[in-house]
Amino acid sequence: MLKKTLTVRPDVKVIVSNVDGDLRLTGWDREEISAKSGGDVLDLSFDGERVTVSCDDDLILNIPRSASAQVDNVDGDVDVRTLAGALIFGAVTGDLSLREAGSLTVSALDGDLAIRSCAGSVTATRVDGDVSIRDVVGSVTLDSVAEDLFARGVMGAIRARVEDDVVLHLEPKAGNAVDIVCEGDILLHMPANANATLTLTADDPEDIEVQVPAASVSGTNPLSVVLGDGSGSVISLVAEGDILVTSESKEWESAAEFDFGSNWPLPDDFSERINRRVQEATRRATQKAEAAARRVEAATRNIDRKAQARVNMRVGRWNWDLTPKGHVPPIEPVSDAERMTILKMLQEKKITSDEAEKLLSALEGGK
Repeated sequence: MLKKTLTVRPDVKVIVSNVDGDLRLTGWDREEISAKSGGDVLDLSFDGERVTVSCDDDLILNIPRSASAQVDNVDGDVDVRTLAGALIFGAVTGDLSLREAGSLTVSALDGDLAIRSCAGSVTATRVDGDVSIRDVVGSVTLDSVAEDLFARGVMGAIRARVEDDVVLHLEPKAGNAVDIVCEGDILLHMPANANATLTLTADDPEDIEVQVPAASVSGTNPLSVVLGDGSGSVISLVAEGDILVTSESKEWESAAEFDFGSNWPLPDDFSERINRRVQEATRRATQKAEAAARRVEAATRNIDRKAQARVNMRVGRWNWDLTPKGHVPPIEPVSDAERMTILKMLQEKKITSDEAEKLLSALEGGK
């Protein structure tokens, strides 16, 4: 494993330009940066203002807790813990888990987003999986979520566009607007004594239900709801499916399993586990390739059958016409050159082991 360290100031800016694997990013109390990777390339440089990191495999990166980080590209999963600085992510092809961090900005995430305890705001342009959020002090802006959204303990404003279902647990505060548009169902749980003004819109007005004591309801679709004196948050919910606004705990408990993120963050040794899985997969692939080569060699030694009346095979891009013309002469053994050609095609993955065996069999005159 490659390992590099740098001594830096606590508020340094860290730029991770590329990670060809998974990333674990952790804040610590040391005034230094530690980078570890199981790959062949690990670049760590400091120009006096910024630290730049890149690698060709998984990366375990420890940076000062108050540092800020910009991660341009990760071809895998990301796990972030105990960072107070701002975090900016470009493209992530896997999942992103964040626990105890400052503000977060994400441009493109192909997997799920799980956030536990964020001291700042959260902004995501595109998330192709689920989003699970707990305990965010600032605002939450989600421009596009391809699957479900679960949010609890968001103290700031919320704006989200969601393709599937939405489950929210809110304690509305004055000045914090909530604007949700989704193509599925919406479940909103609030305290019975909440102060808020709600506008609820569904494809069918009969799909809207309010289960909050002393709620003042007017209109049909949109349905206007005033909770308490209405001086708190202004909430707009638009759904193609059902909308349920409730203060009853049983409704919330029934949706508890919706939150995928309670145990979702990756384990401490996730990079080591991935490395072990890759090594095991490589070992199995090597064994299979060696077994295939042995089968081909066995076929070259054991084939002793008569030529068929017509043998015309297509393997990959090659068309092999092995039809005997006229009198069938005694079968000649496969030459070393022919055998090496076929083995080379197999090694270069231009043909499969089964195709190689069939080809050798045909050259020997078998089926």
